[in-house]
Amino acid sequence: MTYQVELLVRLKIPDVTALTAANALRRRLGYAEKLVDLKRADHYLFSVEASSAEEAEAFVRQLAQKTTLFVNPNKHVFETRVVTGEETIVAQEGIYDVRCLVRDADYDPGEGLRNALSKLGFGDRISGLQTGTLWTLRLKATSAEDALGMAREIAVTKSRNRGLLANPHYQECVVY
Repeated sequence: MTYQVELLVRLKIPDVTALTAANALRRRLGYAEKLVDLKRADHYLFSVEASSAEEAEAFVRQLAQKTTLFVNPNKHVFETRVVTGEETIVAQEGIYDVRCLVRDADYDPGEGLRNALSKLGFGDRISGLQTGTLWTLRLKATSAEDALGMAREIAVTKSRNRGLLANPHYQECVVY
């Protein structure tokens, strides 16, 4: 059976790109009262052939640990998660975590990574690999719908003072 497994790779040190984006959103785009935190991660979505979800996740974890294609242990931390398709927005006391996945519309290096994994002997179980950048926004909102709407406004650039995380001319953005 085919399972979708996410691999998220973050820096161990403070991410200056995420800090700069958060600063711009707060100071220049007017989200000082709404944006609690902003995190960024390299996102890899594997389609893995396995007999169980746990086996698929363990395989992706092994790829992250035994190859240097995704994680440099000196500067990165990573997490894996099986995608069920039933993901919901996490909320705690009026703070909502909303995810924005940004991908290039015309180019994805996933196929090249998959070929490299094949040469290393790991490619036989991978039927697909997509890459992107995952932004996680922690937003103060009155409801999940309000948080999603705010994240959509923040994510896609529409003018100099609207949107920041994705350029609609060459990138696609999914907010969830």
